[in-house]
Amino acid sequence: MRELFELCGADPELVFSPYCWRVRLALAHKGLDWQSRPIRFTDKELIAFSGQKLVPVLSDGDETVHDSLAIFAYLDQRYPQQLLLGDTLAAERARLVERLSFHMVRVPLLKMLIPRVWQVIDPADREYFRSSREKALGMSLEAFADPQGAEQLFRDGVAPLEMWLRDQPFLEGQAPGGCDYLLAGMLLWAWCLGTQPWADDSALGSWFARILQAYEATHGPVKRASIHLEEKP
Repeated sequence: MRELFELCGADPELVFSPYCWRVRLALAHKGLDWQSRPIRFTDKELIAFSGQKLVPVLSDGDETVHDSLAIFAYLDQRYPQQLLLGDTLAAERARLVERLSFHMVRVPLLKMLIPRVWQVIDPADREYFRSSREKALGMSLEAFADPQGAEQLFRDGVAPLEMWLRDQPFLEGQAPGGCDYLLAGMLLWAWCLGTQPWADDSALGSWFARILQAYEATHGPVKRASIHLEEKP
């Protein structure tokens, strides 16, 4: 049985990492079963077998793979049905989408979601979360977080995608592919943490609804947090 080690909050059913969601969507796209192994921020020993400290980690028999794009490539090699990346050109396109989504989508969402992550994680993880994120950001969580300003940054970042999706149902064309899941993982990060900085009736909103509905049709409802932002990180 394939096992997916993925980040969870204090509630083990609340999985919210964008990179783990990419892999969930990819496995569903391939029609593959897996067992979720939710871990918290400080459960590093549970993935020590992978030789590193980050999720997602996919364990598939004797194979262990980490990093979402590397897992996409592995799945295409091991299970060539319903390709995610396809040929070399498609794989390079996915890397471009990954780079662009990091700056245009991930950064605004991070500014928006840090207070929400703080609310859902186990209290025992908070010291680690604060120290590791503040070291990476070079500032305090409070100084970095900007939920209101980040919404405009997000809208500006996805504007080209909005235009693209007005002409076709998925980023990859008439059916979803690897590029769709790279971006959808980012949006599921926000959605699972109880917010949605895009309109339901937008082209992006319709695209996201198609991705989510397809996943839930085969794997059941996705757990979503109910958050009231009273406590500041």
